[in-house]
Amino acid sequence: MLKKWFIPNYQNVESASVRNRYGTVASFFGIFTNVLLGVMKLIIGFLSNSVTILADATNNLSDMIASIITLVGFRFSAKRPSKEHPYGYARYEYIANLFVSLFIFFIGLFLLKSHLKRFYIHHL
Repeated sequence: MLKKWFIPNYQNVESASVRNRYGTVASFFGIFTNVLLGVMKLIIGFLSNSVTILADATNNLSDMIASIITLVGFRFSAKRPSKEHPYGYARYEYIANLFVSLFIFFIGLFLLKSHLKRFYIHHL
């Protein structure tokens, strides 16, 4: 339904501009929904003192950051080819995805460390 509203000529997925528009719409939708969910879960997690809900809120907020990085990658990759880059800038999408995967990996390590630390303190 969103594609009909926000993506002109949405059936033409062979077009680079249509694919770029799909990425932009999906990124903005991801940012909006993850901010909404993340804030609600943060409030509920703090009120209930639940580590699980706070971790889930962190997941939503990290997904929001991933959507922002994806949006930036789509913006850079949409640039027209230039004299310095005759094949265009499509590789920026791959670089953005690399940053997203590294970001999520380090968030996971941080959460693992904090959970192991909390487990160690409470159970040993």
